[in-house]
Amino acid sequence: MRVKPTQHTKLTSVLSPLDAQRSAAHQGKSLLFFSGGSALRSFCQPLMEATHNSVHLVTPFDSGGSSATIRRHFGLPGVGDIRNRLLALSHNMTQEQDVVARLLGYRLSSTAAQHVLREHLTSMAEGQDPLVRSLEIEKRQMFCHKMARVLQCLPEDFDLNGASIGNLLFVDTLCAGEDRLQCSIDFFHQMLDIRGVVRPIVECNLQIAAELQDGSTVIGQHLLTAKETPALHSAITKLYLCESEENPEAVDCSLLSKNRAYIEQADIICYPPGSFFTSIVANLLPVGVGDAVSRNPNPKVYIPNLGNDPEQLGMSLEDCVLTLISYLRKHTEQPHPPAKYISTILLDVNEKYYAGGIPFERLRELGIKVVQRDLVTMRSAPYYNDELLLKSVLDICQDHS
Repeated sequence: MRVKPTQHTKLTSVLSPLDAQRSAAHQGKSLLFFSGGSALRSFCQPLMEATHNSVHLVTPFDSGGSSATIRRHFGLPGVGDIRNRLLALSHNMTQEQDVVARLLGYRLSSTAAQHVLREHLTSMAEGQDPLVRSLEIEKRQMFCHKMARVLQCLPEDFDLNGASIGNLLFVDTLCAGEDRLQCSIDFFHQMLDIRGVVRPIVECNLQIAAELQDGSTVIGQHLLTAKETPALHSAITKLYLCESEENPEAVDCSLLSKNRAYIEQADIICYPPGSFFTSIVANLLPVGVGDAVSRNPNPKVYIPNLGNDPEQLGMSLEDCVLTLISYLRKHTEQPHPPAKYISTILLDVNEKYYAGGIPFERLRELGIKVVQRDLVTMRSAPYYNDELLLKSVLDICQDHS
């Protein structure tokens, strides 16, 4: 139940400035983001100061690194983006919280022998590792208990080279059911002061596949992002989900019911900067996402990428807007006007940042409002300044209420 304005004013008048800020953040707006795991890392710092109620629906389709090894052995969705966002939203203001964050973000050696790495994990489970030993007793016992269960689950042939401790915490096979990842997410919340909600958009163990303009098909998120492999030389024309490279046919996966509720009830929905296809469009592929977005009467804001996104090969700003709308409309029985899916596009005042320029007339035809603000500073260029971007998003939200 919301506090009446007069009560809230009376309350904050007797609080210190810092306490008043915390009280306001605790009651802050529900800003919902469709994204991958690393795109909003620095943005999460000012976001936590403004609200503790942000919602982050992230892609569980990571097919590279430590996540890929876990997926092969346990049939789980990709967990790396979930872990990344949870750590980005952790409020590490005490020495204890800082140690926990370092522990959950720790990676094992990528060159040590397997028996050495397993011994390292055993020392963690037994509380002998220096980082674990530095935890206070309650957190140390919680971590050791969880790690001991993880060790019991790991098969002998599991490759631990470069494994992320935070990712390994998701392989606890005692967790099952529709929200099988949620008990490990809850463990992060027990260990850290996480100020926001982080959930995978679905819990299906599927791969991202892309059809390219040259007629070829690429299966696997890590092959599309240009982070682990060379950039694509042909533009992406279609993105879809499939079971594997051996089973490349397109399959559907339904939005989790809890996520539908978050989307429908958010104060503002954001399609933020990030890898265009593998972070943003991938979140829109599950059946039910577009319908949930269209049912929300509040602003839906698209914030285009600045800089170079290799996934947007040959795409103008207009192409990006139309692509998002087409995926949001895909599974809806009766497509709604474009503004039901994207009501606002938030841009910097400098048109040079956007490929093909800003298509004002086309956006007006689509019913999409254009908001331009000074979002790039000398220090942040060629990217958005996090504080200015957040303020503009909150202003859009406030103007609508």
